[in-house]
Amino acid sequence: LGLILVGSDDGVVRAWRGFGQRGEQVLVGGWKAVPDMKPQPRGPGMLLHMLPNQGRLLTGGESPFLRVWDLTRERCIHTMATTAAGPLSAITSCGDMQRQYLVAGGADGVVRLFDERQCDVALSLHEHTSYIIGLQHLHSRSPHQLISGASTGEAKIWDIRQHRRSLSTIQAHKDRMTAMAVHPYAPLISTGSDNHVVNLHNISGELVHSIRKHDGFLGQRIGPVRCLALHPLKLVLAAGATDSIISIYQPKDKE
Repeated sequence: LGLILVGSDDGVVRAWRGFGQRGEQVLVGGWKAVPDMKPQPRGPGMLLHMLPNQGRLLTGGESPFLRVWDLTRERCIHTMATTAAGPLSAITSCGDMQRQYLVAGGADGVVRLFDERQCDVALSLHEHTSYIIGLQHLHSRSPHQLISGASTGEAKIWDIRQHRRSLSTIQAHKDRMTAMAVHPYAPLISTGSDNHVVNLHNISGELVHSIRKHDGFLGQRIGPVRCLALHPLKLVLAAGATDSIISIYQPKDKE
């Protein structure tokens, strides 16, 4: 669709086009995607996830409902009760062309899989004991596998065909984990913590690299990490922290 979608605490999603050139951005649409939004000072806010190759948007967050929107018509086609005691903190999707699940993690530590055809919870995963900070489909491994990360520092890999038990657990941090991103195709997991560190693990759980300081001879230590993103095709990582610095990292060229 060539759009950038932006959600805000008022429950409104706005769609922008022409973002490739400065000054040519055009607002092409906006609608109340989460009408029952109840934002909290330190809550997750609005959560957005594009369903791959479908032109549909999954929305949730500080609301008792998950919604699926048809972007071409700006119309809600499914509404599902989250059944969670608190707000949702992460959403994604997982599955193949025959059957796709909508996945939501909450502040209660439960990962719920929703069957879109039945508009109900098909499976609940209860191994985490704390706030879910990230969920992502593991494209590099299988259409049926996903990874979840919790604030206690562990990441768990699941196969949705093997109900209720995780395949493996990666202890990414010993302190509070605050962000997680997974490369869509390379076997690389990035995680950040309040302890001023970004860790990179492979899918097997081995620590590949740790980032603690900004570049330079007198590079200062990075701040508590709040967000991470990996380029969808390249091995490039972006990290944002409370020191108001956004850092871009890539592997060094071999000499």
